[in-house]
Amino acid sequence: MRTPFIKIVVISLLLFSCDKGLSPEMAEPKVGFSGTINFLGDWDKSINQTLVVLFKTPLLSKDDFNVFNLKYVSDTIPSGNQLFDYSTNDNPLINNVEAGEYAYLAVAQSKKNIITLNREDWFIVGVYYLNDDLSQPGKLVIPEATFVTDVNIICDFNNPPPQPPGGIELLNKLKAFLQNN
Repeated sequence: MRTPFIKIVVISLLLFSCDKGLSPEMAEPKVGFSGTINFLGDWDKSINQTLVVLFKTPLLSKDDFNVFNLKYVSDTIPSGNQLFDYSTNDNPLINNVEAGEYAYLAVAQSKKNIITLNREDWFIVGVYYLNDDLSQPGKLVIPEATFVTDVNIICDFNNPPPQPPGGIELLNKLKAFLQNN
């Protein structure tokens, strides 16, 4: 007599408790960012790697170029592109992106065939700037449970941005020093 009652209770629980199952609305939102890179000018034929890189804190010294500060590294961008869409969801080599503020997003190139953390192996060809303010790299802010779009970067091979470490800050200090001496 108990067996039919137990079957009815189990079936009822399954029917009423599995309302939406694993619906997309219930899935945890993916945190990250995406954008388009515009490449202007001719690609250097000796370049073996082009990557999007994201650093948590500014690159003010050579020591800031380290694995603990590096939060995102894209897969290799094929040479010769004029436009390239990228996303933190597209098979990155490193993806430690979470909600927060990031100081330096750039496109870096290397002539090496392997990825290294030697600053001298990399040349920055594009930097993310906020609201077209070219005076300093833009801070990328990713709110909680948000995927930020339109994080676009221009890479002008004929007019590359200031190179870290130091970037704009080091360049301004050098200009001030030269003007005073």
